[in-house]
Amino acid sequence: MRAFLVLALVALGCGESGPSGDVPERLSAWGLFADPLAQAPAEGVEPYAPVSPLFSDYTAKHRFIRLPEGVPAGYTAEGPWDFPEGTVLVKTFAFPADRRDPSAGERLVETRLLVLEDGEWEPYVYLWEGDDAHYEPAGARVPVSWVHDDGAERSLTYRVPNTSQCAECHGGIGDTLPLGPRTQQMDHDGQLAALEAAGVFAEPVPTERPMALVDPFGDAPLAERARSYLHGNCGHCHREGGAAGQSGLWLTADVTDDLALGLCKRPVAAGHAAGGHSFDIVPGAPDESVMIYRMESTEPGVKMPELPNQLVDEAGVALVREWIASMSPEGC
Repeated sequence: MRAFLVLALVALGCGESGPSGDVPERLSAWGLFADPLAQAPAEGVEPYAPVSPLFSDYTAKHRFIRLPEGVPAGYTAEGPWDFPEGTVLVKTFAFPADRRDPSAGERLVETRLLVLEDGEWEPYVYLWEGDDAHYEPAGARVPVSWVHDDGAERSLTYRVPNTSQCAECHGGIGDTLPLGPRTQQMDHDGQLAALEAAGVFAEPVPTERPMALVDPFGDAPLAERARSYLHGNCGHCHREGGAAGQSGLWLTADVTDDLALGLCKRPVAAGHAAGGHSFDIVPGAPDESVMIYRMESTEPGVKMPELPNQLVDEAGVALVREWIASMSPEGC
């Protein structure tokens, strides 16, 4: 597998790749950026943005796809696209200096790669220092600070995951898989058409496509926004075959059964993490719902999502709270 990686890097013209059989020590060896600090992609590296991204402790994220030269991906309506061997998916995490002012700049913290090797997606984690990032498979702890939306200074010891932790979100019980570059997440703001024009797909994107997710904080109906948020932040685990699939609480946007969605559903083996509440969602009563209790917690073993967050997503909690409060209070 490592030998395949080195051969792929050389074939793609990515510069130095380190000793034979080794993962490149420096992110720059992959040749992904024309301007690394500005996150300006190199030629052949295409940016993308899911409409309902995973909240990660108020980081900004820069995402890119690089396909092997001349080898496009296959479009799929459901699940991950059919990427060819040697595909590199890139996600850089950064902290804006001031969330109210994008022109104030940002601090790059880590870049994660998913590389398709021998039919499997392999994760690689790089930690930024200066104008480059070094390979850090064991993860790291990084002190960061920023000015928050309310103008207050905030700080955090940010957790860079180790490579095995990447699979906890991207895999669950099954294989490690990409989450963001899927039709349901990407069918917004002309993004599929732009990727098609850039040669990402082997065939034209069909005009008839499955219902897309919506911006959780846009102007779509409340229920659609809340369901899209839960899909992007919880559905990778809370699904059939996911790490939390055994809970019976399934939060992907295609779920239509109210009980599976949590309405008047008793939590499975939650113990003290239920906060004394009896049901995952009590319609009309967010403060009686296990879901809100766990989303508002920062206590390990209670908080949701379990990874990677340490902080509460205030806007996300407010959205889901509003959605539950809008339900007819029929009682459980």
